[in-house]
Amino acid sequence: MEEKKFDILMLFQIIFAILVMLISIYSKVTENYNLLPLMLILLSITLLIMGLREYKRTQSLLWGIFILCTSLYILFSAVEGIMIN
Repeated sequence: MEEKKFDILMLFQIIFAILVMLISIYSKVTENYNLLPLMLILLSITLLIMGLREYKRTQSLLWGIFILCTSLYILFSAVEGIMIN
């Protein structure tokens, strides 16, 4: 049976996911939503890493491109939110 290999992308994905969770919990508890654009940027980076890992794992562009497009849309929304405020 093949052993699962821990790679650097998984480490970055876990770090960014934890950061997103901490910022969202902080925002919800304090009802201070000024950090929402930062949370969206970190979420888009997390999804970008997920897309790269999925492409690397399956060599299929379908899910990799879908997750990448989702990541770019969230990044666009975050940048637009920063520019409006």
